[in-house]
Amino acid sequence: MWIPPDKYDAWYQTHLGSLCDKLEKDAIFSLFKPKGLVLDIGCGTGNYTYEVQKRGGKAVGMDTDFDMVLFAKNKATIKGVKPLFIVGNAQALPFKDNLFDGILEVTALCFIRHPETVIKEAHRVLKSDGTIVIGELNRLSYWAFLRRAKGWFKETVYKHARFFSISTLTEMLHETGFKDLQRSSCLHFPPIDSKWFLKIYKIFEKAGRTVFPKDGAFLVITGRK
Repeated sequence: MWIPPDKYDAWYQTHLGSLCDKLEKDAIFSLFKPKGLVLDIGCGTGNYTYEVQKRGGKAVGMDTDFDMVLFAKNKATIKGVKPLFIVGNAQALPFKDNLFDGILEVTALCFIRHPETVIKEAHRVLKSDGTIVIGELNRLSYWAFLRRAKGWFKETVYKHARFFSISTLTEMLHETGFKDLQRSSCLHFPPIDSKWFLKIYKIFEKAGRTVFPKDGAFLVITGRK
């Protein structure tokens, strides 16, 4: 199911979407410090591409969807930032070996038929000692269950998505040759988009991070080449 870029971006304007975006970025960038040339695989409308640029990296955003890339480019003009955006296939990256200092991938693997191929391609284009960071939805979470359930009754973007466990992501990175893996997670509360609940979400988030630190709805894992 194809989603128009503006509708995709509208999620970040909701109370819940804005909060999730902040918590997910905190989790990603607590383990990943952008420096040098960084590739954002499956960049969508450029949300993380801009963040990499803002944090000091030289960002390249890549997506298979031309409309997403065009939308991201137009947003970059408005924001006054200058990352590079291109259309490309994550399973056959259009770059030479050992080019990037870092690779970022957030909720893109779940829509790709052969995610292990993407990991191998990322390893190929990373410089020695370069870092990959992956953010994906936890298949064991309540959030993933709700997305699957919605797909049973109507067409949604997540109907054919493949969610991951932290063990599956760990195995893929290990098998590809990545080392020094670090893991984290966030979103330990139910997806309730209301102001009253979002005022108390910290109770759930703090408890979840204390009891189940790696079992939140959003998983983060990093590895070094």
